[in-house]
Amino acid sequence: MIKAGKTLYVFFPNMIHVTCLAHMLQRIAEKVRELFPNVNTLVNNLKKVFLKAPHRVEVYKDVLPNVALPPEPILTRWGTWIEAATFCADNFEQLKIIIIEKLKEKNVVSIKKCEDMFKLESVKTDHTYTKTNFFILV
Repeated sequence: MIKAGKTLYVFFPNMIHVTCLAHMLQRIAEKVRELFPNVNTLVNNLKKVFLKAPHRVEVYKDVLPNVALPPEPILTRWGTWIEAATFCADNFEQLKIIIIEKLKEKNVVSIKKCEDMFKLESVKTDHTYTKTNFFILV
């Protein structure tokens, strides 16, 4: 894109580049993800905990019977990560109970990482902050 712009600038010196709104929102979402690495770690590992694990999904449904599984963030779709972070903020305490108290699989790396993130005090406030300030981007 930059190379094409430089080539065209020779023929059109008054050319101005206008960024697409969708791409601008994508960059904002990427920056939010970079600014909150603990939230990002929790969101990514929470996805892995319930992926292809019927027993864990069953435990999840016992604790949260009327709530869907956590959404899977897809980085090429800018709204999905913020939706997943918002979901975690809305269900933070219940997810914490599921991961720390209900799932007894200590040898699973994704569960261990989630436990570590839930034990940090800053993670809950970061989740609340991302939900409050960035959910409007979705």
